[in-house]
Amino acid sequence: MLKRIFLSALLLAVPACANQDTPQGPLPDLPGKVLIVGDSISLGLGAMGPDKDCPLTPEYDSVRNSYGVQVAEALGVDYVMFAWPGIGLVHNYGENQTSTMSMRLTDQDEIDRLDSTGPVQLVLINLGTHDFHQNDPTDQFVPAMEDLLSGMSARYPDATIYALTGPMLGGTDKIFLSHAVETAVDAVNAEKGTSIRYLALDGGDPAVAYGCQWHPSVPAHDHMAETILDDLRVHNR
Repeated sequence: MLKRIFLSALLLAVPACANQDTPQGPLPDLPGKVLIVGDSISLGLGAMGPDKDCPLTPEYDSVRNSYGVQVAEALGVDYVMFAWPGIGLVHNYGENQTSTMSMRLTDQDEIDRLDSTGPVQLVLINLGTHDFHQNDPTDQFVPAMEDLLSGMSARYPDATIYALTGPMLGGTDKIFLSHAVETAVDAVNAEKGTSIRYLALDGGDPAVAYGCQWHPSVPAHDHMAETILDDLRVHNR
């Protein structure tokens, strides 16, 4: 019953989207790399697939066309991929729960890899699809996301950081994930004085938005990349 009331409140709180022209203006001049933290969406799995029914096999994968790599290319900088298929922040897809992102971020080898990335100027974090798929780990997820955002802002104090939500969830799963990420962003910004940005990504035109197994298609990745770039343009005015 409480969940139904909470969900109704969230639905009423969702603002109507206004029609806006595509933002004009230059992109920021970033002297550092783009760090992409995520799961199979960030890796471009299934992006080249002809439809939703094709299997997640390597011939349909395309890191090059993934949204984060496109953003790095548009900015003219290199990128670092810190992503694994099926990974969640606190709850992975499937049975293996031994290597969540929260666990990896305490592993010394992974910490060393982040420390060796060189200058990072833009961080794109897209986690939670597997956490919230037919699941609601809000009580664990929000503090874990706060820890992740706080850690990234401390590690890369000069970087612009985005907490993203991806296009693969729908219904209550999508609503609960969005609320959890926004809650974590607001809490960290209030406590740390940071300016982490929350941005919801969608796949654009549903007719061409899906690759294999409901993963974003190349056109969907194009749309997601442009959404991020448009937001960077707005904040670069």
